[in-house]
Amino acid sequence: MRYSLSSKTELLKELLLDLSRASQGNVEASAIISKSQGLPIYSLYPEGPDEKRIPEEDVIAGRTIQIQEATRKVFKQLKRGSLIRMLIEGESGYVIICDAGNDAILAVLTNKRANIGYMFFSMSRTARRIEQVLS
Repeated sequence: MRYSLSSKTELLKELLLDLSRASQGNVEASAIISKSQGLPIYSLYPEGPDEKRIPEEDVIAGRTIQIQEATRKVFKQLKRGSLIRMLIEGESGYVIICDAGNDAILAVLTNKRANIGYMFFSMSRTARRIEQVLS
């Protein structure tokens, strides 16, 4: 299905809003990032989180690309098959990263209250929809 640029933007916004709502307010930031360019395609910062704790979209995009490239190399060396998703746990929350098609990555920053299993499920579904919108 072909979408205009403005309708793609609206659809991506709705997908990230749905993901945020599904997390019951535990998503602090989410971004769709171009693999080839390393730049944000669309990002969403739900209201509420302390803005000083949440990096800007270009920082999220750049670090996500770095993490994913390094992890792909490690996975290949360790013969673990294709990388499906990454979960990085920090003191105050999680970073979850997964592919969203051939040239997009979905990165989500959550607080510690997030249900990780449900986030994996929701992100997989959202990533498939992002792939459809961007193709």
